[in-house]
Amino acid sequence: MKLGRNALIACTCHLAMAAHAQITLTEANNLPVVGATFVAHRGNYVAPEPGGAGLLFNFNTSISTSVVNYQWQDPASLPNGAQFPAAELALTNGGADTVFTTATTSGMERIGDTQTILIDLLAEEFHFATAYSDPMLELALPISYNDAPWTDLFSGTFTVDGTSATRNGSITGQADAWGYLIVPGGADTVEVVRVNTRITETIPLNISGILITANHVRNTHAYYPMWGKYPLLSTVSDSLTSMLLNQYDHYTEWLDATAVGVQEQRAAGLRFELSPNPTADLARVIMPATAKGPVELTVTDLHGAVVARRSITGRSTLIQTGAWPVGVYQLVFTDREGQCGVERLVVAH
Repeated sequence: MKLGRNALIACTCHLAMAAHAQITLTEANNLPVVGATFVAHRGNYVAPEPGGAGLLFNFNTSISTSVVNYQWQDPASLPNGAQFPAAELALTNGGADTVFTTATTSGMERIGDTQTILIDLLAEEFHFATAYSDPMLELALPISYNDAPWTDLFSGTFTVDGTSATRNGSITGQADAWGYLIVPGGADTVEVVRVNTRITETIPLNISGILITANHVRNTHAYYPMWGKYPLLSTVSDSLTSMLLNQYDHYTEWLDATAVGVQEQRAAGLRFELSPNPTADLARVIMPATAKGPVELTVTDLHGAVVARRSITGRSTLIQTGAWPVGVYQLVFTDREGQCGVERLVVAH
């Protein structure tokens, strides 16, 4: 059963300027594309703070303990891709596990996956592929902070040890927070919306003639920037329990800046030059030749408060920053054709 959603919208660089500025995740900005390869670090689990607006999410002190290599691939290029003919994308992690997804009018849906379960008691790994007859809506789009939650039921069949069975479960999700993220080892901030999802499912397994039911629960808090094809950072709490296995996996994962880093935000749209940066009293803005003026500029501070708004008609203009408090500011540019640009300016008097 699917919840109806509005049709996917194009990138508008939307900022809700009522009480707070914020971002909206959309098909154009946030659905992945074939060929994207990126490196992610994993570290100790950090419990997410309560949701809200205009928050600062500081993960600066997290330390990497392992590295994962991800790639969005064409399902047809994979040995088991033919099992999922409706899949448009396949997310691989360098191992045996793969997630097959497709875009719909509701958002990004999981239509299949391959997974590995280790049965400690038998000291044996079991690999199985699941084709979902009722897909899982993993990310509802478009979505903004404090939108109504979505709930989706899913089910799929798989075979383990020669016996077929059906997985059944549900996912609930909501964009429960909006604010600014400091990634591990960084000092700069990135505007993000946090999407919290909870998956619960039962997985019946017939292992060596023993019928067991595994209960799977996965809680994820994923921090998406406006330009992100994958969360910039996620905290994950995962458990798989039954009479024969009790597996728990808790971690924080974040993208490596050299793979898909903070600079990707600026590369996703129009590129504006700011000089000097950091600045004390004045900063010059130089617009790219591809911008179609006039260009509307909105400046927000770390907490989302609007500091300045103005319309730029020339190719170069000066911004007076002498009265602004020291800090990091986000500059959002939108030209008359809806093209977007996002830059950050550091003010240090």
